[in-house]
Amino acid sequence: MNSIHPSPGEPGFGTGASLFIDPRTCIDCGACADICPVDAAQPADQAAAEDIERNAAYFAEQEPLDAMDLDSWGEPSYQVWGGGPRRVLVVGAGPAGMYATRELLLRTTAEVTLVDRLEQVGGLVRYGVAPDHPSTKQIISSFERIVRHERVRWLPGTDAAELPDQFDAVIHAVGARRSRRLGIDGEDAACTAEDFVAWYNGRPDAQLLVELVGPRAVIVGNGNVALDVTRILLSDADRLDVPAEVRRTLAASGVKEVVLLGRRGPEEAAYTESALRELMAAAGDRVELRHHARPTAWTSEGLTLDDGTTIAAGNLFTAIGFEGTPVDGLPFDPERGIVPNVRGAVVGRPGHYVAGWIKRGARGGIGVNKACAQETVMTLVSSSRALVSPGS
Repeated sequence: MNSIHPSPGEPGFGTGASLFIDPRTCIDCGACADICPVDAAQPADQAAAEDIERNAAYFAEQEPLDAMDLDSWGEPSYQVWGGGPRRVLVVGAGPAGMYATRELLLRTTAEVTLVDRLEQVGGLVRYGVAPDHPSTKQIISSFERIVRHERVRWLPGTDAAELPDQFDAVIHAVGARRSRRLGIDGEDAACTAEDFVAWYNGRPDAQLLVELVGPRAVIVGNGNVALDVTRILLSDADRLDVPAEVRRTLAASGVKEVVLLGRRGPEEAAYTESALRELMAAAGDRVELRHHARPTAWTSEGLTLDDGTTIAAGNLFTAIGFEGTPVDGLPFDPERGIVPNVRGAVVGRPGHYVAGWIKRGARGGIGVNKACAQETVMTLVSSSRALVSPGS
């Protein structure tokens, strides 16, 4: 989430007397309070005034959040949406959709209908976070409390287009559902990180469509997801909180070594230093990092590179990011993979709004979605309201 600072690579990491929590990206999971050895982490309403001021002063000197232009460091403040209860549809129960719902409940009198194609809330928190990071998944309990609110109508396993109701506004928080492709020969026989992660997290509609074949696997990607896949492949399956079938398959895979392949240099890697340290501490002697390598083909012999060499391997995983897909009835920018918008308001479609990756592109962790959703709800409340239906 990148909420605690200084983090690895920042001035003061490992030497400063204090750590600071960024309220713009904190997801309220409570993990910091669980692991702090001196019980220094406290909720804001229980912290001393001088500590709150020190925390605010620290972040006042930091760079603004990527793609965010929030009006202030603190909580958003604006008049409650008046005129009696209004009806808002939120499409997607991942982090962006849940934070948008939370903001609507906190800042408006709206009645919220929340829909998702899956049966449970959480999105990538539930089905994308690695099972050896249970503290991050704690935020799901907060999401589950939101759907029990008296002003929320939760419709799991539902396609928004099927709803006959009329709404004053629709917030689309559908994420980026498609994995980017390498565009090489034989890629269809590889496994995307999205499919692998969804499978080991037990997403109901996920299947592992390739056989895990040791002793070596290659993962193309330079982000935290690539590191997650590497770590899970090399972990002791019996110690993972995964479905029994997944545990048996991982234990029988025979994967003993992973080549982590970056198409660019290490200075352009997207993974965090802390995630790399975690991987190398757990399985560093079984991980080979390679950079400036461009795959050209995947065959039964392994992964062929543009220099003519082949890395012998039984499996290829691609973890090169996600991209948004068109949303029915809304404009779409295929180059950026987003619905064109101004601070969350869909261009040319009054009453329609976006939050999360479909709004800003597939970048930024769980915490960034909190600030993103706040911005969208602020825009919704301040905009003119037109009665729309989800399929209009």
